[in-house]
Amino acid sequence: MHTIGIDLCYLAVDGVDDGFKADYPLKEVENNAHGIVNAILQEQPDVVYWRFNKRFLASVVGPVKSKNISIIFSVSHILDLKPYYYKSIPGLNLYGRLRRQLSHWIRGWHYAKALKQIDGVVCNNEDHLEFINHNNKGYIPNSPFLEKKSFEWPRPYIVWVGNLKAHKHPEVFIRLAGDLADIQVDFIMVGEIQQQAYDYVKEGGDLPQNFYYLGKKGILETNGIIAGSQFLVHTCEAEGFPNVFLQAWGYAKPVVSQLFDPGGQIEEGDAGFLSGNYGQLKTDCMRLIESPELLRRKGENAKELIEQRFVKEQNIKSLLNFLNQTLQKSK
Repeated sequence: MHTIGIDLCYLAVDGVDDGFKADYPLKEVENNAHGIVNAILQEQPDVVYWRFNKRFLASVVGPVKSKNISIIFSVSHILDLKPYYYKSIPGLNLYGRLRRQLSHWIRGWHYAKALKQIDGVVCNNEDHLEFINHNNKGYIPNSPFLEKKSFEWPRPYIVWVGNLKAHKHPEVFIRLAGDLADIQVDFIMVGEIQQQAYDYVKEGGDLPQNFYYLGKKGILETNGIIAGSQFLVHTCEAEGFPNVFLQAWGYAKPVVSQLFDPGGQIEEGDAGFLSGNYGQLKTDCMRLIESPELLRRKGENAKELIEQRFVKEQNIKSLLNFLNQTLQKSK
């Protein structure tokens, strides 16, 4: 990308979405530490901008740093800042729980050690700054990617987008569809099923008549679906800063979030609702459905939020400044 003064190569672990095109080189990389290290060393960059969560970082840092290549870690989930966190598995006996806990402690120790070797940390959720234990850190928000494919649907609809797994609570959206079955609005779900417990969504069965699961979609198709919706419903637990918020706001669609408001942006920008519980989630959705004026106003606020706080040119400039300052410090 010579237009911004740097040469950029994006390492696409496990490949690239069909139909996605970029104005910079894309290199497909195997989903393992060896493949990532080899690709980085072949490119010989000045700096690696790591946005791949905890995965493989402990195995990659050593070989990369040994070649005097700087590494910037980009936090995209609150768990990126919790080295020793692990999820328990129901049904394990005492031995199984202890073994799992020890395994995660060892991996956490290696990950914490790797974090001390990197050259800087940036986050896209301003709330996370206080949890970053590094003397070179900064907040740089994401910007939305808004190219899309057109999408047609016969009735007004509300959309939910995300991978189907426990901490994202897709079942709440299905329940919402059932509870609001009497209104003339459909409920569309987009995302890949990643846990067997949600296979029933794909198989159909006892699901609300106004609920439609469209499966996994590429970014262009997903954007088209969001752009045609009334608004976005979000039921996930706290993560980083969901890109789907930015996609919705970029198309002037409010977000109704049940559990969290990253950086306080929903409430501060009046770009939707932070509900806090299921009962209020249902109430907030009904308020938007029943009031076109409220839907329009919050949608306009959402679009203004994107135009003021998530501008790509400003964020690129901030990131480049952070990279340059980090490189100067590491010399």
